[in-house]
Amino acid sequence: MKKSILFLHAFITFTGLVLGSQSSYAQEAEQKKHQYSILEKDENEKRNPIPFLPIFSVDGTVYGITDSIGNITLEEGITFFIRSFFYQDREFIVEPNTEKVILLERAEIALEEIEIRTFQNPVDHLKHLNKSFESAFDKEAFLSNFRGYYAVQQREKYVDFFEASGISLHSESQKWKPYNFVQAGWAGSNAYQFLVPLELRRSHHWDWTIGDTIPARNTQPSTERSDQYFIKPFYARELVHAFEYSWPLSSSNLKFYDYQYDLENGKEIILFKSKDEERVKANSDLFLIGEGKIVLGESGESIESITINFSKYNYIAFPKNRNGRERQMGGSLSIVFENSSEKVFVSEVELKSKLFGPVNIGNPRPYKKGSEVTIIEKILFEDFQFVQSKKDLASLEKGFGFVGLETMVAYNPEYWSSNALVNPDLFDQIRRDLGSKISLNDQFQANSGKRLIPVEKDLAYYKDYLLKLIPQVKSISRELSGN
Repeated sequence: MKKSILFLHAFITFTGLVLGSQSSYAQEAEQKKHQYSILEKDENEKRNPIPFLPIFSVDGTVYGITDSIGNITLEEGITFFIRSFFYQDREFIVEPNTEKVILLERAEIALEEIEIRTFQNPVDHLKHLNKSFESAFDKEAFLSNFRGYYAVQQREKYVDFFEASGISLHSESQKWKPYNFVQAGWAGSNAYQFLVPLELRRSHHWDWTIGDTIPARNTQPSTERSDQYFIKPFYARELVHAFEYSWPLSSSNLKFYDYQYDLENGKEIILFKSKDEERVKANSDLFLIGEGKIVLGESGESIESITINFSKYNYIAFPKNRNGRERQMGGSLSIVFENSSEKVFVSEVELKSKLFGPVNIGNPRPYKKGSEVTIIEKILFEDFQFVQSKKDLASLEKGFGFVGLETMVAYNPEYWSSNALVNPDLFDQIRRDLGSKISLNDQFQANSGKRLIPVEKDLAYYKDYLLKLIPQVKSISRELSGN
């Protein structure tokens, strides 16, 4: 008993010393941060705040996002970049004795180079395009093949990597109402999209105290890791469908943005920028898109892609007063569309985003609080085919919802030698960061055939279910690709 008390006393003393040093360090670090105001100087010499504008670090990642009145806290001594569709690019260093205001000038747009065939302004053009886009985008349930990767970076070091290819199912519900959408895989709800990998490779999670780990052995449930938060691969799916509420590709949202024409690589584009005053008047917290661009087809009669720069994101499956609704993240989301069978499909999604707060947004990967996390994702979809039968759809939703990303796929080196989607330069950096103690290939082998979430109460039943389901899924995938 005395030993226990002595040990507890020693532990408390040690903890106090550590926390005290951390508190001192935190205060010192806080002193080296300064609040900046990012403003636009208009024609009347009036200074207007620029809300929801991404501020980039030297490596091109999003450091932070200005708030609704154009303010952001930045670290002293670091070089930052502002790259915007509407303002001239700007580079600056945060210094202690300089004015904490950045004035941006509007970028010059060479309108004389653009041939406007029919429309006087971008708003009329989008009204015309949205009529066909919305009807084509509102489609029945469909299957497709997918390929994608997901990587997480913390403290300038990659700490997770996940790459998969397989089959995707979109449910037929598309006429979203507030709080009607829930991310695939959440219990007790109907998902919009499911991904089931048929080929898979994934790293161990990097633990800052012991290095590379095997998740199936070392990762603990979130309830026992209160000092950490979790991220689920392919989080971009939720963002894509959430921004369907907010983007200017919906006619009801046109009033929330300013627009202008521009050219990019010889293609006509429409730039859009949030009207903060309109968003406030609408009393809606869904419109958190700062700015972006819409790339048009050669004839100007179709939409090829949209890029969205966004600030924090509110999870639309929860009511406004629900705890955990706010996602403190911001970054850039790009979506490429494909026209097929008189419908419009999402063929490519790319996400670069930074999380600014300790919010649980999935599992099973833990990340220490207090250090911002960057997510990088890219997903390709192809071979689209509608689900004709409601009975087939119900069966697919049940099977895909039960399995999701937990297919326990065996690692196949031959497949990945010729089918990797991740850029070789990025992969080399990931391999260096994650493979400092255990080679990345050994990690792929160690995780072969394992679940993402290691704990499963009825694993025998689960494995039996997979043995029956996966051959069916592989058959569907072959039919989609025509092989």
